Amino acid sequence: MFCTVLVFLTLFVRTTLCSSSCVQFEFAQEVSPTESIQVLSNFSAASRTELFGICVPRCMKDLRCNAFDICNGECRTIRGWLPVYTDSVSGDMCERHQIDCDAGYYYDRQTERCVRHYFCDFELVPETTCFLLESKTDNLDWTRKSGLTANYYYNTGPSSAKFGSYYKYIQSAYSSSYVYRGTLESIEHFDDKIYCLSLYYHMYGSNIKSLIISTQNGTDAPVNHWTMTGNQGNAWNRLLGLNLRLDPQTKVLITGEQATNYRGDIAIDFVELWPYACPGSA
Repeated sequence: MFCTVLVFLTLFVRTTLCSSSCVQFEFAQEVSPTESIQVLSNFSAASRTELFGICVPRCMKDLRCNAFDICNGECRTIRGWLPVYTDSVSGDMCERHQIDCDAGYYYDRQTERCVRHYFCDFELVPETTCFLLESKTDNLDWTRKSGLTANYYYNTGPSSAKFGSYYKYIQSAYSSSYVYRGTLESIEHFDDKIYCLSLYYHMYGSNIKSLIISTQNGTDAPVNHWTMTGNQGNAWNRLLGLNLRLDPQTKVLITGEQATNYRGDIAIDFVELWPYACPGSA
């Protein structure tokens, strides 16, 4: 999703062919509408057509670039949104060119089309943008929270969300030796291909159990793909990317285990699922 409030926005889809080396645009939420312009490169040419021929392929191949401006005789690739420059000769406002996709979608440079991007930031109720819901087959629910967890004064859990105001966590509790588990499961019907999952997690406390990411095909037993266990410090850590083979019958499961005393809160925030293999993977 890209900001559409600026003037002189035009779609430059299909103005250039994308090679296999092209990469995807970052999700617009990571480029704030108020982020100041960072000029990545400047180019000059005799005509507007030549300027398009220079700036389009360079912006398409640079993940930092979310738009470019064309003025009289020059173009600049940029990151950020404000300001829209004015031409130094005529004083007219420069043309702003960007990819424009609907909310929840991003432009895939390899396929040259807008593609669904799944994410959960837990900021809204109901969570209309989130691809995960509470499982009906577990024995514990995740809690949506802002600020300190209920057990923070036992030296566990985060003091705030990684992004925004809200996150979800498994609240630890004094109990028997039985370990309760809460699972968030995907509700989408995915294409048959590899997806890339990333998230932030907070696992702080002397009795932290495990955070598990798995997949489940139909009624088969879940298959674990990633597990983190134990105290990881009083900080939000990031799982940068986990490749998951999904299809219409396969679900993503994120499971947190409840600690058996008050020092084991596990939290997650900003879960993303991209419709391609993680960058750098084989």
